[in-house]
Amino acid sequence: MRKVLIFVSLWIWCAVAVAQNAQPHLNPQEPQPEKNAPIISFTLSFPQGTPPFYNIAVDSSGRAEYKSSAKPNNEGDPYFLKFVASEPTRTRLFDLARQLNFFQGSFDYTRNKVAYTGTKTLEFHNAAEVHQTSYNWSENQQIQEITTLFQNMEETIELGRQLEDKYRFDKLGVDAILKNLEQDAKDNRLAEIQAIQPILTRIVKDPAMMNISRRRAEFLLSKIPKGAAIGPTVGQQ
Repeated sequence: MRKVLIFVSLWIWCAVAVAQNAQPHLNPQEPQPEKNAPIISFTLSFPQGTPPFYNIAVDSSGRAEYKSSAKPNNEGDPYFLKFVASEPTRTRLFDLARQLNFFQGSFDYTRNKVAYTGTKTLEFHNAAEVHQTSYNWSENQQIQEITTLFQNMEETIELGRQLEDKYRFDKLGVDAILKNLEQDAKDNRLAEIQAIQPILTRIVKDPAMMNISRRRAEFLLSKIPKGAAIGPTVGQQ
């Protein structure tokens, strides 16, 4: 009987762990959503890409997590960053998901051969309801827009990650990364800049940094959406 109880306890623990792993890893200080908030996630798997694998999950309250791996197929220790998506972004993501019938259907373009730019997967979770669709490229305008939204988030976050590394190990290289972020802002490719607010603030407050770098960081901080939550958690798991 004791063995049975131990087995049942372990099974329950494993089930809970799996269920939690399917959700974004959330910060207790972030706003708490309604129970079982719907989640939209985007995954890109592209061995030739940098990074070759990443996933972004956003729930209906805005709580979000970014994960990437330096190796294809989500292998190795992932980098992850938790943040809160701005209200306009999460509203648009869920509006597009509704227009796409929550990703029920095939949207991949197959009539003619197009360049392979990675396998992209959109997934919708709402309690037991799960839908997903995968594609390389789609002529569907809503698919194109939601893909661009997620890809812009990835670019901003990865540049923020490079900024962290340069700030720690090569301060002379910081300005080049800030310049790339500044160009993204001018090209309307900057997305969810509040996710990398801590490193930008450190640069602004660091008197040892070049004045031009501090000014670039100030400009980028001014692009944080009004009312956006800040203060992400970064690490590996």
